[in-house]
Amino acid sequence: MLKIEELKFEHEDQMEMLNAKLDRAVEAAKFKPSAKLKDMQQNEKLVAVNERVEEAMNYRKELKILEIKEAQRIEKLKQKNAENQRKNLLANQAKEMKQLEAKIDTGRNNLQIKMDKELSIL
Repeated sequence: MLKIEELKFEHEDQMEMLNAKLDRAVEAAKFKPSAKLKDMQQNEKLVAVNERVEEAMNYRKELKILEIKEAQRIEKLKQKNAENQRKNLLANQAKEMKQLEAKIDTGRNNLQIKMDKELSIL
């Protein structure tokens, strides 16, 4: 029972460490913006430099919409990635718990067999 409690505490620590890792800004930097967004930003700058005001305004409008969609896409990817990591951790923890319980049951059964042998000898 003591081992099970220790494993539970270890699992809680692992989950806290994963949550802290996912909250860091480094995790957010792993997602690249789409190539279309970069192209639109460059085109908008080029058009603005050439002083084509109406065209530049159209690019800015499209760019705003695209930036919002891109931010939503990246947020969705971050959430999906975090959920997958949490799900994998929980699956691994459940597997560890089952293995420990099986090990304890095996030990208990072996002890019972020894006790039965000793009683049958007497």
